[in-house]
Amino acid sequence: MISDINQDLQVKKLKKFLEGWRLALVPLNSVLLWEQHWHPCAIIATASVIYFIIWLIDMSTLATFAIIGSLINLIDFVVPIISNSICKPDSWTGQNEKIFEDICKNIVSNYNLTWEKINNFYSMRGNSPIMYYIISISMLCVLAWMASSINNVFLLYLFTTVLLLWPGIQHKGIFNTLLSMIHMAPKKAMKSE
Repeated sequence: MISDINQDLQVKKLKKFLEGWRLALVPLNSVLLWEQHWHPCAIIATASVIYFIIWLIDMSTLATFAIIGSLINLIDFVVPIISNSICKPDSWTGQNEKIFEDICKNIVSNYNLTWEKINNFYSMRGNSPIMYYIISISMLCVLAWMASSINNVFLLYLFTTVLLLWPGIQHKGIFNTLLSMIHMAPKKAMKSE
C-alpha cells in the first residue's frame, strides 16, 4: 500500500505537471462524471465519430499510431495556450482549485490501485504459479480468439468507450447497483430428476 506521504507527493507532482491543463480539466471532469444527462451521449458520440474516421481512413497500424500520437502532441500543446487565453488566471476560484486537487487525487489513487493489482497478479507467479499460469494462458487465449474473430478497430472502440464511460459509471454507482441486483437475484434450486 502506498503511504499517504508518498501519495501526497505524487499529487503535488501531478498538479505541477497538469498546471497548464487545469482550466480544461475542470469542465472535462464534469463531462466524465456525467453531471448533465447528455454527457454519456456526448462521450459515446465523440468516440464513435473518432473511430468512424479511423475506420474510414483505413491506414496501416503504424500510420494510425503515428497520426494519433501527433494529434495528442498537438492537443497537449494547444489546449494550455487556448485555455489560458480564453480564461484569465484571476477567474480561477478556490472551488476550481479544490476540484482540480480532487481530480489529481483520483488520478493518483487509481494509478496506485492499478499498479498494486498488477503487482499482486505478478506476485502470484511466486506464491501460486499454477493459478498464475492458468489465468495468464486463459486470458491470452481469450484475447487471441477475440482479436482474430472481431475487427481490432471495433475492439479498440469498445475498450475506449468503456474506459471513457467508467468514471461516470463509478460516480453514479451504476456498477455497484448492477452487482447488488445480481447478488439479490433469486437463486433457483437445481431439480434432480
